[in-house]
Amino acid sequence: MHTMEQYFYSGQFHLSLQEAREALQDDRSSQQASQLIQLYNRHELDSIPLYTNIDARQSEERADETYEEQDEVHKIREIQDESTFNERVKELEKVARVGQDIEKAQSFFTQGQLFLFAHHYDESVHCMLQAVKWNPNKAVFYGIAAQTMHRFGWSPFEVLGYLERAIELDAENARWYWNKGLVLTQLYKDLKQDPFLENALITLEKALESCRPQQRSLKIAIENTLDNMRDYVLE
Repeated sequence: MHTMEQYFYSGQFHLSLQEAREALQDDRSSQQASQLIQLYNRHELDSIPLYTNIDARQSEERADETYEEQDEVHKIREIQDESTFNERVKELEKVARVGQDIEKAQSFFTQGQLFLFAHHYDESVHCMLQAVKWNPNKAVFYGIAAQTMHRFGWSPFEVLGYLERAIELDAENARWYWNKGLVLTQLYKDLKQDPFLENALITLEKALESCRPQQRSLKIAIENTLDNMRDYVLE
């Protein structure tokens, strides 16, 4: 199997696109490379921001499955007074307009989660993608955006494009591998291509290996997914 195909079936679409472009220039597997490039262009893979600092500090998922970047939204949701709540939301919106890039990113991320809790899903995804745009060096922004996109029916090609960036920035985060395994499974079901299923299982095993001892609930979720996957393979 050609390298660009290996990347494709493993959900590493940015790397697959890079290989396809090189193959097209060298006239290697040009037809297949051209088809892959057209696929990635349809899903606007190039529109996904690229991090500018691969060594940026990444927050660690806590035992309750939250990140420090989510603390602000939890504090806002605890506000009981409606006028106080609305004023806090206005402050977020102002920061998103006039703040520094990092401040804008955090504001959009918080707004995205508020929209999610309010069941405004399109607005939620929009804000989370803006968070990635303004600060493309946080894996949690890519990862939670991808998780939300997958939950509400976005294209698996777009979702995996964001998860690929999250994993590149935070290669030991079990959640990103778990989400990737779920999306690869969806691609297998949609396209009936066995390599997607094989890579989904590999990815879920990596998710399990990456779980830290305190991540008990996440570990149980991954184990349940793996059990279901093994049953699915045996069918």
